[in-house]
Amino acid sequence: MADMVDGMQDDALAKDDIRDLERLVAERAPYESAWREIDERFPDGAGGFDKKSAGEIRGQRNFDPTHVIALERFAAAGVAITTPEERDYIKPRFQDEYLMRLRNVQLWCEYAGKRLYAIRHAMQTGFGVAAHEDWDQLGRYGTSPMWQEAIGMRGLVYRTLHLSECYIDVDAAGLVDTVLRKFTRTARQCEQLFGHANLTPKMLKALEENKPETPFELLHVVKPNTRWDRDAMDWRGKPIASRYLACDEKIYVRRGGFFTMPISVSRHTTSPGEKYGRSPAIKMMPTINGVNAMRATTLRAGHKAVDPALLFFDDDGITSLATKPGGLNAGLVDEQGRPLVQRMPGGEGALPWVTQDIENERQMIRTAFLEEFYKILTDPNSRMTTTEVLEVMAKQGVLVRPYAGRYAMEKQHPVSNRDLDLALRAGQIDPFPPEVIEAGAWPMIDYENPLAQMARAESTGKTLRFIEGLSVLQGIDPEVVDAVDTDAVAQGLGEALGVPVAYVRTPEAIAARRERRAESEQAAAGVEQLQGAAGAYLDVAKANQISEAA
Repeated sequence: MADMVDGMQDDALAKDDIRDLERLVAERAPYESAWREIDERFPDGAGGFDKKSAGEIRGQRNFDPTHVIALERFAAAGVAITTPEERDYIKPRFQDEYLMRLRNVQLWCEYAGKRLYAIRHAMQTGFGVAAHEDWDQLGRYGTSPMWQEAIGMRGLVYRTLHLSECYIDVDAAGLVDTVLRKFTRTARQCEQLFGHANLTPKMLKALEENKPETPFELLHVVKPNTRWDRDAMDWRGKPIASRYLACDEKIYVRRGGFFTMPISVSRHTTSPGEKYGRSPAIKMMPTINGVNAMRATTLRAGHKAVDPALLFFDDDGITSLATKPGGLNAGLVDEQGRPLVQRMPGGEGALPWVTQDIENERQMIRTAFLEEFYKILTDPNSRMTTTEVLEVMAKQGVLVRPYAGRYAMEKQHPVSNRDLDLALRAGQIDPFPPEVIEAGAWPMIDYENPLAQMARAESTGKTLRFIEGLSVLQGIDPEVVDAVDTDAVAQGLGEALGVPVAYVRTPEAIAARRERRAESEQAAAGVEQLQGAAGAYLDVAKANQISEAA
């Protein structure tokens, strides 16, 4: 314990961390009432802001599942357009155009992208699960943190952290650069995480008294390192500080750091000055509550319509009523055959109007959760031409580009840059080419996903329309095709459609291929000329022979 105290403890820093936590808790408090209501409307187990015991069911106030289904589709569509597992979508590149013209740099970028994809989507990383949970949490609360860490031989691990545990702060540019995570672990789990030698006195006592399941509150602080020293070999030498504080005893159980931010926080939408994002669920909560209230009313009305209350003038002689199917009720009509018992009139006449109103409200919820876009992804029209598909993609991309663009900036880019940094340090990706090292460049990460295709679909569709128009004009003037630089169009379409670099020949290879073709054609023409001359000579010789014979 003495070594831990000497090496890690800082009472003033612990007080600062607690003060920061109190400040961020107060800043987040106004949002939590809305988030608790969301927890009740969107069932997700025992966690969340509205704590439940294990096995207790949420969502018992729901009478309509539209918002729950819409959230599931929102998360599925979000993953599909940003990090699709079925395609190699990570594309590193350098901003320096000279570097990107070099063949070895192009091939390194293609190779690095394939390696990053393989590392990220390996089965043990849990990235697919984390990505879906991340979009699900964005749809609920509008803010979602994701943790990524390299763990020994297992490699990279991704995990979405529940927002109820996390408090965030932003830098001067409004981007999240600080995360304080308050969570609970047992004494046994603390020993696994931090090692026996780093446990606090109360944790050690719990283990000694054979109470390993005693819970302890921990505060994990991840923020820029204000004491960064590039030459230091310990936590001081890393730009991102990381420390775990036992809240009860104000003792640090671990201090370390990272070269890149391990927790990436994305927000769905924000207004100027907001730290936490707003979600489709927050925006549509009045509508969700209204639909559930109307649905509860129509359920009661429907119940009354099919099992109505009964009216009768006098109960004299009415001893029992058989309301089951096929039941017999003797004596319940008078001599003229008029029933002595009648159903009570209800509001069933208004049911068609209310049902239509409910459907209109449901459609508003589906639109807010981008369900129309989900339908485009899952139900394409196979009768459309390639050009028509590109034009539809361009128009529908307008719906998701604001959200997905922010997701790329706040989640995809930080996560991919950390992946690349960890892979290079671990030797999982080849070092940069010499030209890149000499230039001191670091790659940008592009994404060859449906979102990027939508962004480029408009220009690609216009190019194909242009070529289709020229084919019509070619019937009038065959030379109109001379206006098209086919090499440039082919190169541009290949880049826009995400064709791998290895599939496209370089300008030098194209020129060499054309030169060989020209030489081959020239040689064939020479042979044909020789054959023609030889045939003419033979004809002359035969004519001379005939003349001499005559």
